[in-house]
Amino acid sequence: MDAVLLLVMAASGLSVVSSQVRRQYHFIKEMKTMHEAQKYCRAKYTDLATIDNMEDMNIVIDVAKKSKGVYIGLYDDVNSWRWSLSDTSFYKEGEAGFRQWKTGLPDNSNSLEHCALMYNGLWDDSDCKSRRKSVCMDVRGLNVTFVLIGTLMSWTEAQRYCRDRHTDLASVRNTAENQQVKGVVPPGEQAWIGLFRDSWKWSDGSTSSFRYWSVSDGQPNGGNLACVVATIGKAGKWFNDSCEYKLPFVCYSLH
Repeated sequence: MDAVLLLVMAASGLSVVSSQVRRQYHFIKEMKTMHEAQKYCRAKYTDLATIDNMEDMNIVIDVAKKSKGVYIGLYDDVNSWRWSLSDTSFYKEGEAGFRQWKTGLPDNSNSLEHCALMYNGLWDDSDCKSRRKSVCMDVRGLNVTFVLIGTLMSWTEAQRYCRDRHTDLASVRNTAENQQVKGVVPPGEQAWIGLFRDSWKWSDGSTSSFRYWSVSDGQPNGGNLACVVATIGKAGKWFNDSCEYKLPFVCYSLH
């Protein structure tokens, strides 16, 4: 059955309800950064807009049709780096936060680089699907040793291999351990370590996999452009952009 749409005029903008998904979208004309918009939506409604399908997208396009572009709730969680080995007892205070990135990295090229590798003792972010050597670790009490695995694998395959045959992919807690891992990776070669991060997430924690990127414009295109703008002038197609721009936005509430 086709969804029935109800239009409601509000002082701040326009609201549209989809009876099918029970989510009401609210166009807010005020100009805010993404984080300001998120705070506003959470205070007055439920959150920034989550979009499950093309029907939702068409409603957002309709409700925001007087705008060139609006923030929605999708963002790239670029600061969520964590270790594959999640046992907190393994890390002393501050050790889980040790990093040895190469200058200028991580840079999230093409919005695809969510896993970390070692190259000549420094770290780089890379596409997790790339097939590379990897470094596993064995933890025996206070003793930690590292071993290079020469088989080329994706990061997820390497994680599974290390967990099956060792303890896990290598966690690097300090400079001394970084030197140990460097010692098992031949100069000029790259190898996965256990650091990874989350990618695109919805502000409300939804698991919606729907995406509407402007692929013809090369979107998403990486870097620190971690927030998503639905460009109404381009049929609502999504662009990743700076979270610091002040734009109108779309909230939702549960109807």
